[in-house]
Amino acid sequence: MSVDSKFYYRLSTMFRGPEMDLDIFNGGPENNMPHLAPRADYSGQYWSIQPSDQQGYFRLSTMFRGPEMCLDVYNGGPLNNMLHLAPMANYSGQYWKITPHPDNPEYFILSTMFRGPELQLDIFNGGTYNDQPHLAPAANYSGQYWLLTKTDKQVPQVKAGKAVPA
Repeated sequence: MSVDSKFYYRLSTMFRGPEMDLDIFNGGPENNMPHLAPRADYSGQYWSIQPSDQQGYFRLSTMFRGPEMCLDVYNGGPLNNMLHLAPMANYSGQYWKITPHPDNPEYFILSTMFRGPELQLDIFNGGTYNDQPHLAPAANYSGQYWLLTKTDKQVPQVKAGKAVPA
């Protein structure tokens, strides 16, 4: 997967289409959890995709919460395999593999080092968690096919521990 880590991306699914982007809840019981929301100019819909120190894996963070809060996977409990932003740490749930779809290279399949390629990023369809992502068994579902759309918004570059304009 070749991404330009100097720019933010929007993430959407084949299932809901490009007008529904992955966003972050701000406050409430689902604070820092992602969900699909109508496309708008919200900082929670701009995703930085940065190479990690783990070969072939990336860290995902938002403009909204910044690079120190990474997309991670809940392990156990009622939210098992659902996602949230968590402080950056050396957790395998924060390392994401981005694999081109074998039949449609416009789309990608996202999985974590933590759960492996057998569980892929998917979207709930209906119920309590409608339009929220979770890891689900790999299948030929349009909710598991992600479009990564590069924006013109630049990710601040960090030099000597300080963000500087790109």
